[in-house]
Amino acid sequence: MIDVLNNWMLESSYNFNVIVGLTMVLYAGSLFMLFYIGNKFGRPDERTNAIYLKIVSCMFTTQIIMNGIFITLVDSDIEYFRQFLILFQAIVFLVGAIYAFSLYRKDFK
Repeated sequence: MIDVLNNWMLESSYNFNVIVGLTMVLYAGSLFMLFYIGNKFGRPDERTNAIYLKIVSCMFTTQIIMNGIFITLVDSDIEYFRQFLILFQAIVFLVGAIYAFSLYRKDFK
């Protein structure tokens, strides 16, 4: 799948820009959601520190899995390996934002 995506990005600069744009939208949206929900949790105390620790633990586990996938699936001859690395990092932040949203709904609703 990564080879197909790499070949698709190599076809034209428009395809490359689409992937970079979607990755940045995913990255920025996830970061915004994390900061927004972090502000909704309130001031730092024992309760919110435990929630933040759960979110960071989930993101760290996802980061380890994504690094394993990156090392396993991305060859050294791929042209746009940095874009895949940034895409995997954006997925980590997306998982963190989804987990933070689920904790917010469970604890505050």
